[in-house]
Amino acid sequence: MDDKAEGRRTACIILLLVLLAFALRAAHLDFQSLWRDEVDALRFATRPFPELLSTFTRPGENGPLYFLLLRGWLALGGQSEFALRYLSLLGGVLAVPLTFGLGQRLAGRPTAWLAALFVATSPYLVWYSQEGKMYALLVSLVLAALWAFREALERGGWGCWALCWLLTTLALYVHVLAALLIAVYVVWFLIACLVRPQARQQLVPLLLVLALLTLPYLPIARWLLRLWQRPGFQTGHPFVPLGQMLNVLLWGFSRGVQGNSPLWTLLPFVFLLLAGAVLGWQKGVWALLSWLLLPPLALYLISLRKPLFADRYLIWTGPAFYMLLATGLTAVWRRWRPLAVALLALVVALNLQAVWGQAHTVIKSDFRRAAAYVEPRRAPDELLLFLMPYVRHTYAYYADDPTPWAEAPYTNDGDSPEEVAAEMARLTAGRSAVWLVSSEAELWDGRGLVVAWLEAHATPTDAADFVRVRVARYTLPPCDCSGLEK
Repeated sequence: MDDKAEGRRTACIILLLVLLAFALRAAHLDFQSLWRDEVDALRFATRPFPELLSTFTRPGENGPLYFLLLRGWLALGGQSEFALRYLSLLGGVLAVPLTFGLGQRLAGRPTAWLAALFVATSPYLVWYSQEGKMYALLVSLVLAALWAFREALERGGWGCWALCWLLTTLALYVHVLAALLIAVYVVWFLIACLVRPQARQQLVPLLLVLALLTLPYLPIARWLLRLWQRPGFQTGHPFVPLGQMLNVLLWGFSRGVQGNSPLWTLLPFVFLLLAGAVLGWQKGVWALLSWLLLPPLALYLISLRKPLFADRYLIWTGPAFYMLLATGLTAVWRRWRPLAVALLALVVALNLQAVWGQAHTVIKSDFRRAAAYVEPRRAPDELLLFLMPYVRHTYAYYADDPTPWAEAPYTNDGDSPEEVAAEMARLTAGRSAVWLVSSEAELWDGRGLVVAWLEAHATPTDAADFVRVRVARYTLPPCDCSGLEK
């Protein structure tokens, strides 16, 4: 086959995989209700422009570049659920050709095709391509940055190194933990030096790029260092042992986010992963293993001081997982083709089954239905009481006028029942009824004191349960002043 025919064939296959990825990500894009992180993205992107620009240097901000891009996107497409998530869809689709491009450099064309197919059908990547956050875009930026780094190592040239610096910088300002990518760069350089001694000639450009990366990263590093040194600072994340981190990532990358898959469905993924690691060592497997394992290890070491693990923060290691699966599949193909065909069919079928399940099962906090239930039944003077209070932003997205409202008292700092009672009496004074909107309530009222007060001082008249959200209406006595301080 001549080069032109091979090029047309490659373009056709990439186009088919891109169309498949688009179809899986576009289907039921707005099926899930927005959850609080997505509403936060909307709020952060639409705040006053000077305030948005200040987040690039202000301590405590993460992902300012994503919110800046999202602001422009929302100006074009509006603020619907579909429009908010469509930017992530585009980032997720872009990961398919980028996976092929990088995979071809690391492991050869057949492995790259398979890896691109696995990325296109991955339930985990499909899920985050349907979420209005930065994670799908982050995957594509990291893939592009690693491709540029690989090109710079092999070909040299300041153009490749400058492109690598630029893409890495963009990734840092899309998510702060993209900084862990630097450890991958260092290991890839060492591997390249072992395989090709002439790669050592790229040491000076590499050191220069790493030094220059500190310039745009300094504002982020400054506030991270302050948080790291602050004794009382809490990240809000529980400590997760390294083994559990890897287990969570394995299940996520293999079976998606539903978490109810039988154990046997994990076996083909584990088999191919091990086959890739053991049999595919000559196909860049060490580069893939370092990309997959170094970031979780680094995050674990950070978490020993300040717990910071959430699997989505490491989503950009997912393509390494799928490339290892593809490496294992090509190794099996060389030894026993019927088994390879069966494993390919099984993995793709499991991926599609998980994608279908995510697209037809309500998983996120269902504030859409909760607000649709409450608002037609709520009189204008009836109080909305949010537990935990932060979810009021999500509720407000779906409610035309979510007032009057109040924050339920925070009880997890040890407030006594009497103190909570006094606060509840103050909040409900003069109200004929209260609608309690509860979601993630244990983070705010682990002892259930708010509900206990309402049960004791009001009459429940209506209630409904939705996924991760409960609403309940309580009527109050005409002059319920109990608990008020004299």
